Amino acid sequence: MSERPPNRGALWALFDGSNPVFMTMLTLVVTLIAWTVGASFSSPWFFPSPMAVVQAMVTLTESGDLPKAIGISYFRILVGWSVGCIIAIPIALVAGRIAAIRLVVEPFFNFFRFVPPIALLGIAILWFGIGEESKIAIIIYTSLFTVFINTMAGAASIDESPARAARSLGATRRQVLLHVVLPATVPAILIGMRVGMGFSFMSVVAAEMIAANEGVGFLIYNARLFLKTANAFAGIITLGAMGLLADLVFRSVVRRVFRKHALPF
Repeated sequence: MSERPPNRGALWALFDGSNPVFMTMLTLVVTLIAWTVGASFSSPWFFPSPMAVVQAMVTLTESGDLPKAIGISYFRILVGWSVGCIIAIPIALVAGRIAAIRLVVEPFFNFFRFVPPIALLGIAILWFGIGEESKIAIIIYTSLFTVFINTMAGAASIDESPARAARSLGATRRQVLLHVVLPATVPAILIGMRVGMGFSFMSVVAAEMIAANEGVGFLIYNARLFLKTANAFAGIITLGAMGLLADLVFRSVVRRVFRKHALPF
């Protein structure tokens, strides 16, 4: 009679290497240990320790500088990214389905998507001033092309059978676009929106470092000028946490709204 394997129990499962929570915590602990060891061989102004960064975050939070910077950067990203998506998605859907429009629009978008947003920041300031409009315009520019390319590719590559069936039943081109093409393109649109959000974070930091006196990017740049390296690290960590939170909220909303679709994440 063979013996049954012992029951490892829930406690052992918690420390199982396949447990994502355990692996995440293990990675975090190892990173903090390596960071602390590395900082012990360096000057605080060159490579601060985790405790120095935490203290800087506490100080910036108590002074109100960090919460204010987070709110301002989030506002710029949300407005710019949303407007970019609203502009790009309809144009990309039409361009993906109508070859003549695609031939006209695609070269234009392909040209400008290789021009980095930082190169246009001076022109944006000249056109829109040094206020919020120039930063938001740069974020719109950044997110627009990413969303456009993904959406157009998705609309152009969907299965043609449902569209043909709808047309044979008397559906107009507009009805086919709204009720057949758009639902089938949702996964590609969402990928473009998610990637575009990441690029929006990159562009807002560049804009805030050069043409702003508020925001997380300005906080990082200002800390560098005064050799407050712990403050710069605090801003970088804050920026990463902001991105993770925004991505988590986006995915959570998408899963609730598009439960009937085969989502890519």
